[in-house]
This record gives sequence, structure tokens and C-alpha cells, in this order.
Amino acid sequence: MCARGEGGDTNTYYGCGNQQTCGTSGERYWIWEHNGSDSAIVGTSCVEPEEAAPAEVLTPGRILEAFERIPLPESPLEVQPPGGVTLVNFDTILHTDAQPFTETVQLLNRQITFDIEPAEFTWTLGDGSTLSTTDPGRAWRSGLPMDEYVSHRYAKAGTVQLRLTTTWSARWRLPNGPWRPVDGTVDITSPPQQLEVTTARPQLVSYD
Repeated sequence: MCARGEGGDTNTYYGCGNQQTCGTSGERYWIWEHNGSDSAIVGTSCVEPEEAAPAEVLTPGRILEAFERIPLPESPLEVQPPGGVTLVNFDTILHTDAQPFTETVQLLNRQITFDIEPAEFTWTLGDGSTLSTTDPGRAWRSGLPMDEYVSHRYAKAGTVQLRLTTTWSARWRLPNGPWRPVDGTVDITSPPQQLEVTTARPQLVSYD
């Protein structure tokens, strides 16, 4: 809608120049009624421009939620001596195998790559004690000192349940973008294992 004669001579109805504004940043339009061969202006309307929806942002919370949806592996719990039996006051060796890996997902129509690694291992030992390490441990090897292992000594006999919880951390990036840390971690607990703690008994043997 514009005033008659703007942008043209006084006899030109549609000689309009600038659109008339209204509201905050809208433009005013004529409302026409058409009835058969008759047409008439019956009013005006102010049309405000639609606000563009804000672009969804990759917030730290959304990145963490995407990380939490990734199926993370359970770290296998290995115990030595094998066979589910150990001795009181004996160094029971614990170890696992947890490897770093990458995973790519779609988030808000963007491709996100996660670089995932085990950050901590929590060994629940079944006798009321826990052990937290950044070391996954290792299997027994001849000549390796005991301080190189993840191990535990049980003080009394009985049956205990062992559990291993792996804390996974990650960093993320967009294609060709810089790596950024994920603001949070995810814990995955492996199935429990039963361990029998026994007392060794000396026995005399005759060689005659």
C-alpha cells in the first residue's frame, strides 16, 4: 500500500513509490474484495516479516548427549591366577584390554567425529575395597616386578564378586575443524566375575 500519486503523476492510481510501513518493521497492504465483476477496497492489513528461526547450536550439552548415545564397549575383566580361584595374601593380578577408537555421527545435520579413549578403570574387588587406575594392567610375565601390575591381596578367605568400570572420555570435531574436549565422560561396567579366595594348607609328602 502506498499513497496515490507517489512515484507517478497525480492521475495514476498505481504510481506508487515507497511501500508504507507499519508496526515494528512491517508493510501495509490493501485488502480487496472481489464480487463477480465488482472489486472494492475494504481495508488494510499490516504484515510483519517472519523472524528466521535461530540456527541450532552445537552446545556442550548436545555434544555430550551424542557421545552418551554411542555404544561403548565393555572392557573384559581378566584375573590371574586363572580358573576363578586365588589365595589369601597372594598377589591377584587384574588386567583388561580397552582400546581407543573413533566414531562418526550426525548431529543437527552436521557430521561429528568423536575420538574416544579409556580415561580410568575402577576395579571393585568384592571385599569392600576399590582400586582406581589409568593403567589397564597387564598379564603376568616372567621377570616383571609386581609394582608393574594392577594387583590386590585378599586378607581372608571367601567368595567375592569382581567388577570393572571403564570411564570413557572423548574429544570431538567437525570435518576439518579443530579438536575440542567433550564436557563429560561415560561409565561402562563389565559383567561381574566370581572369585573364590582360599587358604593354602601345607601338606607333608613322603618320598620313600
